[in-house]
Amino acid sequence: MDNTRSVYGIDLGTTYSCIAQVDKFDQAIVLRNFEGDATTPSAVYFEDMDHVVVGKEAKGMLATEPTKTAVFIKRHIGVDDSFDKNTNEFPYHYDPTEISAFILKKLVKDANDLGDNPEPIKDVVITCPAYFGTKERMQTKQAGEIAGLNVLSIINEPTAAAISYGVKTDQKKTVLVYDLGGGTFDVTLINVNGGVIKVIATGGDHHLGGVDWDTALAEYMLAAFNEQNNTSYSFEDRLDLKYELLLLAEDKKKVLTAKQTAKATYQYEGNSARIEISRELFNSLTERKLDETIDATKKVIAIAKEKGYNNIDEILLVGGSSRMPQIKERVDKEFNCDAKLTDPDECVAKGAAIYAMNAAYSQAVRDYEEGESDDKPAPLRGDRTTVVNVTSKTYGTDVIIEGQSMVQNLIFANSSLPTKRIETFTTSIPNQRGVSVKVFESDFTNMETESIVEERFCTLIDDHTLKLSKDWPQGTQISVTYQIDQEGILHGLAYVENDKLEFDLKITGVKCEEELRKSKAIIDKASVE
Repeated sequence: MDNTRSVYGIDLGTTYSCIAQVDKFDQAIVLRNFEGDATTPSAVYFEDMDHVVVGKEAKGMLATEPTKTAVFIKRHIGVDDSFDKNTNEFPYHYDPTEISAFILKKLVKDANDLGDNPEPIKDVVITCPAYFGTKERMQTKQAGEIAGLNVLSIINEPTAAAISYGVKTDQKKTVLVYDLGGGTFDVTLINVNGGVIKVIATGGDHHLGGVDWDTALAEYMLAAFNEQNNTSYSFEDRLDLKYELLLLAEDKKKVLTAKQTAKATYQYEGNSARIEISRELFNSLTERKLDETIDATKKVIAIAKEKGYNNIDEILLVGGSSRMPQIKERVDKEFNCDAKLTDPDECVAKGAAIYAMNAAYSQAVRDYEEGESDDKPAPLRGDRTTVVNVTSKTYGTDVIIEGQSMVQNLIFANSSLPTKRIETFTTSIPNQRGVSVKVFESDFTNMETESIVEERFCTLIDDHTLKLSKDWPQGTQISVTYQIDQEGILHGLAYVENDKLEFDLKITGVKCEEELRKSKAIIDKASVE
């Protein structure tokens, strides 16, 4: 059996998710769900603790049972350690990784039931926003593990999109990927040379996406409703109305992608409103959000120029929200280009599948060469792809300077991966038996001017105490290593003379092995449809 094709790519999106594989003809294809759709809404409806519904039906429950429906959960990854929707009204308490696991289980279940796979889907590559830090990446990986999957790797969404677009050529070129999804925005500058895709710089905002365009339009609809009916409803105290208008706004946004005007009629508690929305009006309501994406893009381009990349040969528009005409119009105008928009909904999952196949093939070759397998893998007919990524965040540790606690940045954002930094510290008191290692994450990029910064500008992601093997005298040198793997996940290592102190980060919200087992048991118990 060709194990290199028994791997899958999953785009775990804020609003829609997708699963893909590379078929026997070396084509990346999307595996459709039970509804016959290529993408599945990332919505989870909790009928009860033992029965959840994921996808289109769950999304449809938003307007009628909003307190039992979880949406936009990706925005809670790395931010919230629990998900208690609408405070005390949400009847079941899950954290973001567990809710994400339900979505993954739905994708895999449909693909298993409808496909002709010889074995159940197990090995996957999951995508994440390029701007995700260590906590978000670890939680994304754990969501897959809770769903019962073997997560081979985490890959950035823009990089996966670039792979799918086929930016594998002998001609060296620089490609900018503008990725506006339902809930996140990424911008990544990539250098392509043959089958090597090297990420130069990345940035963005994982709390900026198409849903913010929907929200702006929904707020306009609410104001029109209140004006026409002399009411004073608000989204804060009318959750059902909020989601009803968000769903309507999403629909009208899609209409305005194809037409210049859209009409909307909506009712609530015996009152009704009717409005006409022009594309021009919609663009004006959402202009500030578009400005934010352009500003982030310019920032990434500036970082790339500092690295010697002064020209952009191609701009790719990725993510379903990039279909809005205002996106291409503005990008073309700002950057004097003809940006390409092709397959924005499926390209991320397809690229992840291609990456997964290449990773599986490389592993199969290593197993054969090292005698771990007797099966020599057949050569891939398609192009080989190698990805060189960068870290999206800056990582540092605490130091005392003139009596003030500061952060010394060790690894800066947009450093090529894998990477590591070794720094030497000393014990501060005689007979010291432990040392505190604090890990900070931030968005600083200038190593010349931002090597030492105030703690208030950084996020503490780990506060770890290492136990020393004996009483060391004051001033004993301790070598601390920060290393970030190809997936962008941070690891730690410390040495005191011959004493090796390897430590795992204890990041809040990232589960230990026992917590993972408990979460998996909960998800396994519930039926998912």
